[in-house]
Amino acid sequence: MDNSSDGNIVYKKWTVWRIVSLLLLLSIIAFWIWALSPLAPQGHPDKLDDPAFAIAAKPLCADAKSAIEELPLALTTKTPDERAELIDEGTTIYRDLLEALQLLAPDPNTDDGKNVNLWIDDYEIYLNDRDQYAENFRIGEDEAFVVSPSIKGDKWVSRPIDEFAKANDLKECMVPLDV
Repeated sequence: MDNSSDGNIVYKKWTVWRIVSLLLLLSIIAFWIWALSPLAPQGHPDKLDDPAFAIAAKPLCADAKSAIEELPLALTTKTPDERAELIDEGTTIYRDLLEALQLLAPDPNTDDGKNVNLWIDDYEIYLNDRDQYAENFRIGEDEAFVVSPSIKGDKWVSRPIDEFAKANDLKECMVPLDV
């Protein structure tokens, strides 16, 4: 609203751009009202509703981590076959861990069960990558350890494994760094 030179009030017209701007502003306000309301999802998507699995898994993962730490570092070996053997030993420790964790997993028909099974599936992919890495040493290839993409679409399978572990206070269950 403006005053014209003769003192009359002049109303500005509603243009398409003003309407679009107003709708954009209202949608931003509506988004923040929703985001800050109890209706919006809360917390980490990997966080289990029932902590029973995490509580039971924590000591198993700690034992596996300790067993890995007792192995000599793969970098200290003298031959590629020795290095492959150490990688295999570490992989076996974690395969045994996953078998034990599968026995503890919640019912697969629940959200927690689905999340745990996806995590275990990602871990299987990671362990298969370790198997391939050890095999590469046996055939004379000394290349960097590379992990596959995740089932969830992440760039590396190790990321969702570690994110799940962090979200559920299972830092002992993060991927081993022995290769």
